[in-house]
Amino acid sequence: MKRTVFFLMLALLCATSHAQINPKMQQLFDKLTQLGEAPRIIKHGGMDQPTVLEYGVHLYYSPNMYRDPHTPFIDSLLREDKNNLEQGLAAIRHTLDDLQAEAAESYHYEYHKGGRDTIVYSMNLCRDTVLYTSKHRSGSHPLFYSNEYLYFSYQPYHKESEVGANLQYTVNIPSPGPQAEKNSFESLVADIVKLFKQNKIKPRTAMWQHDKAYSDSILAAKIPAFESMVCIGGHDNEGKTNAQIFTVPCEQEEKARRLYDEISRMALRFTEGNLDVMYRYNYLPFEDSFWGAIMACYTLDETQSYTIDMRRNESGFHFVITQTNGMEWFPAGWSSIKSFVNGKVTFFKGMKPKEKQ
Repeated sequence: MKRTVFFLMLALLCATSHAQINPKMQQLFDKLTQLGEAPRIIKHGGMDQPTVLEYGVHLYYSPNMYRDPHTPFIDSLLREDKNNLEQGLAAIRHTLDDLQAEAAESYHYEYHKGGRDTIVYSMNLCRDTVLYTSKHRSGSHPLFYSNEYLYFSYQPYHKESEVGANLQYTVNIPSPGPQAEKNSFESLVADIVKLFKQNKIKPRTAMWQHDKAYSDSILAAKIPAFESMVCIGGHDNEGKTNAQIFTVPCEQEEKARRLYDEISRMALRFTEGNLDVMYRYNYLPFEDSFWGAIMACYTLDETQSYTIDMRRNESGFHFVITQTNGMEWFPAGWSSIKSFVNGKVTFFKGMKPKEKQ
């Protein structure tokens, strides 16, 4: 189910690219998806800036991936994982070897010793020499930047037989033209709120605020983040966040999954219009949602930001819509907190945690 839904979303994303994605890379991503290694996809742009798609694939294998004692069942899983790694690596290498013939610039490095291999590919796939290109270093290897480029590395990790591979592919696609519909974040939020209302889910509204003095006191006291605040990102170390929280109980996972996929589609459609904010859209399967917010929007100076996110904990699946001036911070225990101002906390009715004995 996870990969079927993701594959459909991947196809939708590719359809929005106006055939700008290299067909060989698309075939590779389809193959990796079939192997259970679908790429993580990020789309960003807005405010007449270039629209960019970033695809990331991470392959990993370790004989200690599973904590249980070795059993025939665990051994079978490890063999399957090792087989998928080898098939994925073979598919990637076949595609990259093929692409070298058409790349504007390419680099390929291999080192083999005692079965512990290091393999690196780096390519500029943009053949329009008028467009911007540059070259930097990633360790001892070159990394090209252009309107279409990729970087791949495969290397052993510290432990014996532990290996990892990372593939990054980035391509600029046509931005929405002036004729495209003008979309606003407010209208997207209104549509999402309507979706929850149709599903009989009421929001809890919260406000979380911290100033620089409070932030500095937390840092000076060396209080662990999980005991104080969790910094999500932003312009500086003070800010005020207004949030709407829509919660789906733990036992209604299928409902949460359906809402997550629908909100992801709504956010993707939002990116197809003319926007007066910058945006960063993540499509991640429901199971991988902890890797990033569904959508983050922000002003050019990053003093204001907006996010649409789903976070889960022992009390349920929480869909969170935020508007922030300054830095977005989530207080520890945020799903129960109605107000947080420099450490002074009020809780939602009936959600105050029990005192520790």
